[in-house]
Amino acid sequence: MEAGVRVDTSGALCPVPILEIAKAMRRLPPGTLVELVSTDRGLEADLPAWCDATGNELVRMERRGTHYVGWVRKAG
Repeated sequence: MEAGVRVDTSGALCPVPILEIAKAMRRLPPGTLVELVSTDRGLEADLPAWCDATGNELVRMERRGTHYVGWVRKAG
């Protein structure tokens, strides 16, 4: 999946991955697809909850070995 922006938070624990994607989203135009990469398994629960709370669209989540990858499309 081709993302416009990639945010890699590997090695960081909650709440850093969500804080970093939120920071990235603030400067992007609506419709931008953002790929978030994390080694924090909490992302599987945190990212869908954050998307529900913010109105951004969770396009896909997958696990790649020790990494969790989520694609989010900015609302608007």
